[in-house]
Amino acid sequence: MSSKLVSQAGRGPVAPSLRGPTALRALTAAFAHLQDFDAFVAGLQAALDQTEWFGRVTLEIEGRPATESQFVMGEMTLPVHGGAGTHGVLRATGGDVPRLFGSEDLHLLSGLADFLAVVLDRAHEWRDVGRHRQLLEFLLNQAPVGIVAFDGQYRVAAGNDLARRWLGGGADLWAALQAALPDDATATERGPRTCFHLRVDGRLVFGELRATAGTAAGAGVCVVVMTDLTPEQARLLDALRRETYRCQWRRLRLGFALLESPRIAGGLLQQQTRFRAELSAVATVGPYDANRLGLVFPECGRNTVMAQLRRLRPLLADAPLRAGVAELGRDGTEPEGLLQAALAGLRPWSEAVRPALLLHDDNPAVNDALAYMLGGEFELVKSTDLERTRELLRTRSFDALITEVELRDASGLELARLAGELQPGIRPFFTTISELPAAAAKAPELADAVVFQKPFNARALAQTVREKLGL
Repeated sequence: MSSKLVSQAGRGPVAPSLRGPTALRALTAAFAHLQDFDAFVAGLQAALDQTEWFGRVTLEIEGRPATESQFVMGEMTLPVHGGAGTHGVLRATGGDVPRLFGSEDLHLLSGLADFLAVVLDRAHEWRDVGRHRQLLEFLLNQAPVGIVAFDGQYRVAAGNDLARRWLGGGADLWAALQAALPDDATATERGPRTCFHLRVDGRLVFGELRATAGTAAGAGVCVVVMTDLTPEQARLLDALRRETYRCQWRRLRLGFALLESPRIAGGLLQQQTRFRAELSAVATVGPYDANRLGLVFPECGRNTVMAQLRRLRPLLADAPLRAGVAELGRDGTEPEGLLQAALAGLRPWSEAVRPALLLHDDNPAVNDALAYMLGGEFELVKSTDLERTRELLRTRSFDALITEVELRDASGLELARLAGELQPGIRPFFTTISELPAAAAKAPELADAVVFQKPFNARALAQTVREKLGL
């Protein structure tokens, strides 16, 4: 179907007017609508209406180039044909009084037709660009992630509704993005890859800003992709609640750990897949927020949890890291209590996963000697009082207990048995000044235990403890 735009001009007495400037202004107004093809064509026709050379000038835009045109006597018709093809025809009449068209008329009208063909080529390109943009936005709106691209002037080149909503839905999305980016560097100092997170309507949104190669984020064309981590966060918290009540009901152990890193780019969230592959199959790994990762270890005590965490450190390169561990019963009986205990217990990684040893001997000098040999790698707690040692076993977690087989006021074997009841998984080590009595040698506590003969071989003792603890 063709759209025919007709304008009447030159009927009756013509009042003196500045037709040239008026036509130029009308043409300028038409170019203001270059992105809107129909409005642009209407603007061109309005400009043609201001011409005084011909009585009437009509621009007919055909829906299909092959459409046949009707030729009328007394009317000059020229095709409007450009690089993009035929756009239609240009018709001109001589006015109310019939007149013959001369060569000047033909040259003028053909020049006008060539000009219109060029600008219509550009208008078609803009219309195609507009259609492509609409198609691109439609496709982007089908994506489950938020996407928005900025050009070099920080204007939105493309994006979907999800990204706009997460960035506040305002007119200046670039300013909203800058407010969401980390505060440790200005926009021009950030690298080509910057990560951030948002809290939007109770949702945890993780985003990554990527700039074109060789430019800093904010210094050129860049794209932002945002992902809603709320479902993964919900799965983590649901696993913590479910396993807390299950393990409590069945009187099983449960460990919960939080890992925290200030580095978002390449940080904990992007290591989840590798963590899951490295950890026990029963462990649940998920984001607590953009900087912290939660790990639920059903049927595992603190010692088992610590051993699992130590396996993760090589995956994190040299990233600054903190860790906090909570155990069901000792640190809380409700999911919220375990979570708060892990948050409150966040410590630098080297401290958090450092093995803790409880040293108990009647002689303080023996404890001091053991501390001298092991102090560089282990957190050591020394005790010579039996009641204090028992209280420590009830209130603190230890990886190992080192005690004398034959204590003055008690049996080291009985102390090790108590430690195993209070802290399943704790590793006992024994010391002795002489050969073990036959009765003690057959004790079940010594079945898999290591016994160090006094005086100690410092190097062998430290190496054996490391190996038995899996360090």
